[in-house]
Amino acid sequence: MDAKVVVQRRNLQIVDDFLQRVGARTSPSSSMEEETFRMREGFQDFALALVEKENPQRTLERLDEPPGREIGFFCSSIQRTELVGHFIHQGQQIPLHYSIVGSLILKRDQRHFHVWEQPVKREYVLAPLAFLEDADRLREDFGGDQAVLLRDTGGKDLDYTQLRIAAVNSARTLRFECRQQVLAQWQQTAGKNPENLLVIHDSLLRVRNRDLSPSMVGIVMTSYVPFRNRELLTNQLMLKEFQRGQVFRIELPEHPEERKYSWFVKLRSSEQAGPEFGLVRLETIAADDEAACALADDLSHLVVEERFPVSFPAPDWDKLIFPLKLCDQYLNSLVPSKQTVHSYFLHRSA
Repeated sequence: MDAKVVVQRRNLQIVDDFLQRVGARTSPSSSMEEETFRMREGFQDFALALVEKENPQRTLERLDEPPGREIGFFCSSIQRTELVGHFIHQGQQIPLHYSIVGSLILKRDQRHFHVWEQPVKREYVLAPLAFLEDADRLREDFGGDQAVLLRDTGGKDLDYTQLRIAAVNSARTLRFECRQQVLAQWQQTAGKNPENLLVIHDSLLRVRNRDLSPSMVGIVMTSYVPFRNRELLTNQLMLKEFQRGQVFRIELPEHPEERKYSWFVKLRSSEQAGPEFGLVRLETIAADDEAACALADDLSHLVVEERFPVSFPAPDWDKLIFPLKLCDQYLNSLVPSKQTVHSYFLHRSA
């Protein structure tokens, strides 16, 4: 039997052992919790401030003065949270979850990609320990060097749906921890060279500025900006192919030192598609507004150059650059499919 399959079965058995230990019934869901619940990221806490009054009316497919460096590193993360069982506490149903999180960086060298250093992957049983008897003993037995660890979701409300949401929020925190581990490794080594650029497939707003550098850029594939005074950016849907939007600051009033800079870029356009087609938002940090505008031109140009090869037919291919597609494919190869997990626990409940 393939070694990967053996490891997957062993890990699923650990989850099943936990369910039996707490007297839970298996009740696997056919969909990921991330697909079921839209998470509230707290972006409404952020405020916008325009650096440029309007969108620059120029395309960035070519620059008069090329940046002099290329994007050589790409980071992506994975988060899968599946409802696998439930038990009854004080007459109420309590959900239990199995979650896999991870992160990696790919390095490109002469058009060839390989994994930089080691990817980080962790697996968890997510449970609201407030409703479990002998929680301390459970932490001990499903902790340490176990392949699947027990994690408290922190849920305190005896509400089935809210406890499911608490599990997804807990998984998100765990994903951020994995991502920060690989980013810290990169910062301490390859990131010390200012010629090295790293594209991160995620928003950087929940990363502290001291853990970032202007050589890192986050790419966000949603056009919606749920920030305060977001009406300042209503003209971003008017961008033409290869144009970037006006630079703006994203600020937390309570923490001005955590200021980020952001702008939209139109990677692709199509007469048969809506205005959000090919529209992404980039995020980074910079010393000041002037430096941010210079970075915006250079980074936009470099990201536009990444539009080939096309990632079609991957989901959201119009916004997805090919190296990040490779990152996601590699991460998915490390974990069991949701169908595998669902089938395993469905069989156990039979």
